[in-house]
Amino acid sequence: MSRESKKRSLSYRVTTPEERARREAEIERRSSHIMALKARGLNYATIAVRLGLSASTVSRLAREYAQRAQNQAHVGLKPMSHL
Repeated sequence: MSRESKKRSLSYRVTTPEERARREAEIERRSSHIMALKARGLNYATIAVRLGLSASTVSRLAREYAQRAQNQAHVGLKPMSHL
C-alpha cells in the first residue's frame, strides 16, 4: 500500500471522537441489519449482494457483532439492541 493510499485509509487517519462515534454507530446499524437478514434465513453471500459488500466483509461484521454482544453479556450489560 502506497503512503498516499495509507493516508486516505480510514484506519490510518487520526479521527475525532465525533467521527469515531459516527463510524461506530454506522457499523452497529449495518451489523444489526445483517443479523436481521441472517435471521430471515439469508446467507452471507446473498446479504453481501443486497448491501453491496463482499461476503467476507459481511461475515466479519456479523462475527464482530456477535463477539461484542457476547462480551457485553459477560460483563453484565444489556445486550445490544438495534438502533
